[in-house]
Amino acid sequence: MRLRPSSLKTSFARYVTPSPLSTATMPTCGPCKLSFLHFRPLPVTIFTAIIYLALFIPLLIIHYVPPSPPPNGSLKESIGVDLEDTWRTLAAITKKYHPYNSRANDHVRSFLVDKINHIIGKNGNNKTEVIEDNFVNVLYTGRATVKIYFESLNVIVKVQGTGDFEGTVGDVLVNAHYDSVSTAPGATDDGVAVVTVLGLIDYFTQPNNTPRRDMYFLLNNGEEDYLNGAMAFTEHPLAKNCRIFLNLEGAGAGGRATLFRSTDAEVTKFFKKSKYPFGSSLSGDAFKRGFIRSQTDYIIFDGELGMRGLDVAFWQPRARYHTQWDSMAFTSINSLWHMFETSLSSLNGMAHDGGYTFVQGSGRKHTGVWFDMFGRGFAIFQIEDMFIWTMCLLTITPFFIFGLFYLLARSDKLYLLASSPKSNGPLPPRLELAGCKGFWRPFVAIIFSTSAVVGTALLIAKVNPMIMYSSQEAIWICLISLWIVTSWFSLKVANWWRPSATARTWSIGWISLIAWILLVVNAVAEDRLDVGGMYFTIFYYMATALALFFSLFDLFFLPPTSHIYDSISHVDPLDDDDHRSLIAPSVDHTNNLSPDEEESEPPNEHTSLLRDSSNLGRGRHIGRRPNSHGSLSIGAASSLPTLENNEDDEPSCSSSTLCASRQYPGEQYWSRYLPRYTWILQALILIPVPVIITAQIALIVGTSIAQTGADGNNPLTAYILYSVFTILILLPLQPFLHRWTRHIPLFLFFVFVGTLLYLLLAFPFSWNNPLKVYFAQTVDLKTGENKVHLVGVSKYIKGIVENNIPSSWAPGTDLECKDDPLRLGLQRCSWPGKMPDVVPGHEWKKWVSVNSTYVGKSGELKKAKLEVRAKNTRACRVNFKKAPGHLVRRVDIFDPTGKGKTIKHKNEGKVDGDSVEQVRLWSREWSRGWDVVFEYSHNDAEGSPEGFVECLWSDANDGGVKALDEVKSYLPQWAVVSKLEDGLVIGELGFVVDELKKA
Repeated sequence: MRLRPSSLKTSFARYVTPSPLSTATMPTCGPCKLSFLHFRPLPVTIFTAIIYLALFIPLLIIHYVPPSPPPNGSLKESIGVDLEDTWRTLAAITKKYHPYNSRANDHVRSFLVDKINHIIGKNGNNKTEVIEDNFVNVLYTGRATVKIYFESLNVIVKVQGTGDFEGTVGDVLVNAHYDSVSTAPGATDDGVAVVTVLGLIDYFTQPNNTPRRDMYFLLNNGEEDYLNGAMAFTEHPLAKNCRIFLNLEGAGAGGRATLFRSTDAEVTKFFKKSKYPFGSSLSGDAFKRGFIRSQTDYIIFDGELGMRGLDVAFWQPRARYHTQWDSMAFTSINSLWHMFETSLSSLNGMAHDGGYTFVQGSGRKHTGVWFDMFGRGFAIFQIEDMFIWTMCLLTITPFFIFGLFYLLARSDKLYLLASSPKSNGPLPPRLELAGCKGFWRPFVAIIFSTSAVVGTALLIAKVNPMIMYSSQEAIWICLISLWIVTSWFSLKVANWWRPSATARTWSIGWISLIAWILLVVNAVAEDRLDVGGMYFTIFYYMATALALFFSLFDLFFLPPTSHIYDSISHVDPLDDDDHRSLIAPSVDHTNNLSPDEEESEPPNEHTSLLRDSSNLGRGRHIGRRPNSHGSLSIGAASSLPTLENNEDDEPSCSSSTLCASRQYPGEQYWSRYLPRYTWILQALILIPVPVIITAQIALIVGTSIAQTGADGNNPLTAYILYSVFTILILLPLQPFLHRWTRHIPLFLFFVFVGTLLYLLLAFPFSWNNPLKVYFAQTVDLKTGENKVHLVGVSKYIKGIVENNIPSSWAPGTDLECKDDPLRLGLQRCSWPGKMPDVVPGHEWKKWVSVNSTYVGKSGELKKAKLEVRAKNTRACRVNFKKAPGHLVRRVDIFDPTGKGKTIKHKNEGKVDGDSVEQVRLWSREWSRGWDVVFEYSHNDAEGSPEGFVECLWSDANDGGVKALDEVKSYLPQWAVVSKLEDGLVIGELGFVVDELKKA
């Protein structure tokens, strides 16, 4: 069909010439340059990428790098403490391994007492008292079937305060343990804490720094063996005076000291005074819910004494924890400064607090929710307040959102749900608004990218699960790259196939819905479990809801949908073919042709039907693409042309104001009325707060779990957590990804491929992140048979022994590998090893002697006595064989010299139900032994009670444990050894109580 030019103009005007109102709104445009701040690919890509980099870089620095101390001279002037001398003291106490059961432990204790006396003398403080606890012997119940007898070797320093209070307010306790494990010098576990305590004693004994409250500085001995030192302190007369505590610990080997946990929000406020606070209440929740199985002295002061306080500790990297690399070479004076500054700031608040909040029975405790902000600020909330806050957000915020939807609907501007404009008459054929076109694509993109990330994480967990041990950073990079690439690709395809001006708003809406669901989970956790570790969901939802609010507010700038109908003439509509030909290719239907333009180039039979069609460029095929119903949307019909084959360019006007009234190529016509700058505000609301809060937790969790596979933990849990936090960190980016250029996603695709190949193929351990294996040696003191045991990850431990340990190569050596009964998830390999020489000058037969004697009946029970004597040790265990006829019900321990008095702890007494299966014995004196008196139920038909004694030797300093020295010498460089039990060498000797031989 051929149309006359005049007919073309008339027909065109009938359908698409704007009404006078819209013409006034849309002035004539000529060529110009767009503003860089419009929602266009280049500015969106640059701006959002910069936001993420600006957040990630400082978070990573804070996470890995402890702050540097001021010059030592200025420290001595300001606080009177010589940090360099404190650092040198650390070298003095970490020369050797010094577990409780070692001679080096005695030397460390003597050194610390001398150092404390020197500090007190230097400061001229005659009101400070040094107490060496050599008299408390405590008997208490460990697990239900285990009794523990321990003799204290604690050192207590009492610093008297001014005491200007009316009544009792409670004293302050500062605790650290000076024993190490038998396989580590203990630089950070707990050497840095010990020298920090010395520095604090130096500070508070100076005349100008006298505290208001009395302060007790406890250096306990025996923490590594079931927290025995702290338990012994609970029976010391001074313990009842203390109401506030600060426990200093080490569960890593360097880095920053973090606030592990606190008893309540009220006491946590003291930590806020630190200049460099670091930590999250999520770690405390992990302890509370049993996800972290190891413990610190914190549980003794909190649980046994009912005190209120803080647990501050080093926590990374775990690969060096309890190994020979827990040394000064792998920590720094910066780490020492961070623990010291944090402790001093907290203690100043505690020691000078004049309130009565912490008096026993006074003041209510509130569970605290807390976290640091970039390592400089610290936020504290009560969980009750957080719950109220959570419920308000869950219930009130949706009403505001629905209220906006209602106002938009009332004003006829709810384009999000509009498919066709409202009208009072017939609409032109195949006309739509396509506002809901972008509804499903964010959800589909989230599902697609989440599936890709989780699937990749599970693939790594299947093929090379231990790679996270040394390469957790590569895991983060791999998963982050994959999520961005898959999300960008899916959104870009959707935007190419069905362009939508509402894509950003729908994406923010979906993210807000996900955050709302997470907030519901948080509310349940706060209310039912009393944990606030999901506090990030509160800030996450607040940011997403606020961004959604502003995104909906943008729609108020649009004209009512009925104006689309009002701007169209209703005279003599063309048939479908004419309409499709005329309405689809409009280039600039807001411009009226001037007479000059018409006369300058009269149309003829060669003139195109499409006005200015030479400038359609890439926008042309987009503008003519049919929608899902086979019709053409008005948005597509009004696509603006582009001057070049570049999606960042567009015809523009002589001023940025006029340029702002253009829509993006291919998107709906009405989107030209949307504000062009609010996307920046939405990005600043949506991205920073969720990313800061969530990424901080992700780094803490990721670092905490990365090396737990060596302890037998299932790596699958870790990879799931990596995936979850990857998604949470990047979700705020999704509303802007469809505008990203291809350059960053293309680069990240190659990054993903490279890191994935590395994670699947690389060897998971290195000298800097060595695999931890666990050593023990048992000797049968009746036959002389000895076995060396090495425990580790089943995939590697057998190869380590077979390929590296010479004693396992001996002819006829039987290497036995099976699941370990002590460390679930690991495998134990055993073989005959070198005989230890732990009692110099004595053959193995004379290391231990056990004499069992039947005493007689005691009511309904029988009584027997065991005399246990062992050379060159102060630790043994008595194990009773569990038999129906002879169940041990009560145990008493006596010092054979008669000098010490045993104090039975409050939870010690007759066993109801289960019998006593083991008694652990610890002596402060060498080779002295114990007298164990036990009462047992009897059944004459069942024979006599029996069991075996295990005595422990833990001193690895003088070459007595030859098998351990061999393992250290021949382990591959990517592995390191730690202790498996309390003792490195365990000598076993059986006993039977002969009831016919009465004492």
